[in-house]
Amino acid sequence: MTRVRRPKDPTELSAAEWVRQQLIEDIVAGRLRPGEKLCEVKIASRLGCSRTPVREAFRHLGALGLANFEKNRGGNVVRLERAMMLELFEALAEVAAACAGLAASRAEAQRRSLAERDWPHAAAPAGSGGDDDLFSVLFGVCGNRLLSEAGATIRCRLLPYWRLLGKAAEEWPVHGAPGQAETVRAMAAGDGRASRRAMRAFVLMARDQAVRGLPCSVLP
Repeated sequence: MTRVRRPKDPTELSAAEWVRQQLIEDIVAGRLRPGEKLCEVKIASRLGCSRTPVREAFRHLGALGLANFEKNRGGNVVRLERAMMLELFEALAEVAAACAGLAASRAEAQRRSLAERDWPHAAAPAGSGGDDDLFSVLFGVCGNRLLSEAGATIRCRLLPYWRLLGKAAEEWPVHGAPGQAETVRAMAAGDGRASRRAMRAFVLMARDQAVRGLPCSVLP
């Protein structure tokens, strides 16, 4: 694997944060493949850092569920399994639905800001996004840090699966747009029940898209 060097700009991420980011990107991009052994010494050498930030990054990967570690035996990248993907989608549906219900109960100005935003395409259920990503905005508006952190973690764990979809993922921004629009309307109207129902349906629609795009021959 290509040797990488951390930028020397002191305003950049800390060593541990940078290593963690690099390893997550390697897993998501498939440079570190499911089941591959994670060697602390080799990774430190490749990234040009000491073993301490690598060790910290390993702990974070374990907490995210992207790698498994055993004491004194190192670790490996988790193997992608259909059953786990389905569980992650179910968990995201419930967490995001709870966030949507809370967002619908917030001040009218906050709710109105959701309706006034430009939502050019449906947000992917995996990864992270900026100002035009419904999940990222929702996790901020809902006002509950525990739910927001849980949702962000689940989206991170879903990203390797979503990257496998190929064409199905490319079609999602258009395919999922009506469901996203319905969710935004419900939250802007302050209807908590409708918001939870619409958001849950939106995430489960993404799950169905993933199931269609990943036949058992691709993901057992």
